[in-house]
Amino acid sequence: MKKISILLLLIPMMLLFASCKSGQIKNLEKFTAQVEQNYSSYSNSDLEKAKTQFNKLIAKVENNELTGEEERHVAELKAECKRYFAQAKARILLEDFNNAVDEAGDEVKGALKSMQEE
Repeated sequence: MKKISILLLLIPMMLLFASCKSGQIKNLEKFTAQVEQNYSSYSNSDLEKAKTQFNKLIAKVENNELTGEEERHVAELKAECKRYFAQAKARILLEDFNNAVDEAGDEVKGALKSMQEE
């Protein structure tokens, strides 16, 4: 009788644990989908915020004991997010570089114009 009552207490706890774990994985899936939709318009600030949120989500997910299949799925989601983060960072750096080149070009044009006027 005592074993049955302990078992009856453990079953809901196990179900709650399983639902929390799957809920955290679902949150990571939703986050990954949001990153996929928005990474191309991220500013540097947006990118840093997304990385912070990503690290929090990963910490929560990895705090659980995952099955092999869950580990593979989480690894795929992590890789996907990191790829989008890298693409966003590359775009931001390229835009910054292009802006710097444009500014330098404007300065050279201004210097040449002032030399011609003299």
